[in-house]
Amino acid sequence: MAAFNTGITRFFDLLFAPSAYSAWLGMVVISLLTGIVALVIFRYTSNQRGIREVKDRIISHLLEVLLYRDELRVVLRAQMCLVRDNLRYLGYALLPLACMILPVTILLIQTDLRYGRRPLRVGERAIVAVRLRPGRAAPDQVSLSASGGVAVETLALRMPAAGEVDWRIRALSPGVHQLRFRVAGSELAKQIVVGERAGRISPRRVGGGLWEQFLYPGEAPLPDDRAVAYIEVSYPSAFLRLWHWRLHWIWPWLMLSMAFGYALKGPLRVQV
Repeated sequence: MAAFNTGITRFFDLLFAPSAYSAWLGMVVISLLTGIVALVIFRYTSNQRGIREVKDRIISHLLEVLLYRDELRVVLRAQMCLVRDNLRYLGYALLPLACMILPVTILLIQTDLRYGRRPLRVGERAIVAVRLRPGRAAPDQVSLSASGGVAVETLALRMPAAGEVDWRIRALSPGVHQLRFRVAGSELAKQIVVGERAGRISPRRVGGGLWEQFLYPGEAPLPDDRAVAYIEVSYPSAFLRLWHWRLHWIWPWLMLSMAFGYALKGPLRVQV
């Protein structure tokens, strides 16, 4: 999983390169890619002929209801046919949607890695949390030290019942810095980003679980034999600005992807 995440993340680094110039430019590029990928998957995994035929029947039944609205028997029969054909249309879409789940999930995870959070600003504070695996280490065996770009402002808050240790840190200078932890004799590190730099922001470095690694691909996983389940930094949420509005990235992505998909379904000859 680590090798898979590394390869996918580097590939998406190339796709998101335009976001270094403009966050909106990067969003347009990834939305265009989403629309194209979704259309290609839909075309080659769906029954295009069946979709075309069932759409034609749906239109004909709608016209039947409109033209024969005074004939109750005809209208009822047309409505029953509409229900049947709509269910058949939905059935044609099930396989393409199932095939889209994995690529779209990867795309969403990679997009959130770059648009979900922003770096800490100089002088800004955050919480760092270390979650321990049950029975592997005690909270009093965990300590934290930071490089010159970050200051640790508080003593460790140790929560034995939760198996967690927290600190408050403050950003001192721009750059990519390292938080270094000592846990039961082992040394671990977590990246922290300060400044206005666009790019990947990894909120959590996780252990060896495949699902956790899939969800948090921003950093190499922690060694599976260590006592730490994950290390997390509470980065602020990021927003895309549109005039005086602040938008979570999911809404521009959804709208732009749908717009590109609708615009390109004709040139790509896809029945949707």
